[in-house]
Amino acid sequence: MLISEVKIQNHSCLVMDPPVIAPGAPVIILLHGLGTNADDLAPLCGQFLITHCRFVLPDAPLHLPGYPEGAYAWYDFQAHNHAEIVESRKYLFEVMDHFSKGPAGNEKDPTPVIIMGFSQGGVMAMEAGLNYNGKIAGIVSMSGYMPDPAETLKNTSAAFETPFLLVHGTEDDVVPIQGSRFAEDALKKKGYQPVLKEFIMGHEISQGSLIAVREFLKKILTNS
Repeated sequence: MLISEVKIQNHSCLVMDPPVIAPGAPVIILLHGLGTNADDLAPLCGQFLITHCRFVLPDAPLHLPGYPEGAYAWYDFQAHNHAEIVESRKYLFEVMDHFSKGPAGNEKDPTPVIIMGFSQGGVMAMEAGLNYNGKIAGIVSMSGYMPDPAETLKNTSAAFETPFLLVHGTEDDVVPIQGSRFAEDALKKKGYQPVLKEFIMGHEISQGSLIAVREFLKKILTNS
């Protein structure tokens, strides 16, 4: 893959491109978890075995006290400050606009976006994907949860038929499995049709969960 960097709001976005990008192929935005950065999930891009889409991996905008340099967060996980989640969501909207409607896309016919993430990144994939006023082709939350379903789902923009995958480990002691189960229930009550796949694993991306996400992405790309 061809690797480059784009700055949005002075935050780095790692961009991984194949030699040739299919016209109209979705942009896949991949969001890291707490205390890491874009480099953490970059190896996954090749493991998805998708060779005709652009991957965009933005660094989260916050640096929490006590964490080393290069360790970022989408919000303070202890305070669960909803205002921070909203600000990070706005930042992600700008990232999505840039790669969907800006230099990599077309304002009149925007490139669709698949947004996915792990842990805090999974939280933000749901927050941004559900509320983005643009073309969302799919949403994936890996080991995530929905801190405030009433706020997240109050005025969603994503169509109810948007493909939606939740994956989670039954042995997760960082973000318990109930996080995805509660999110699944809230989404269904709103009118969405999420698929929850549970795996015997901890707070991680196992080979089984990776395959599940890979198949989900391939199905979206086949139908897009």
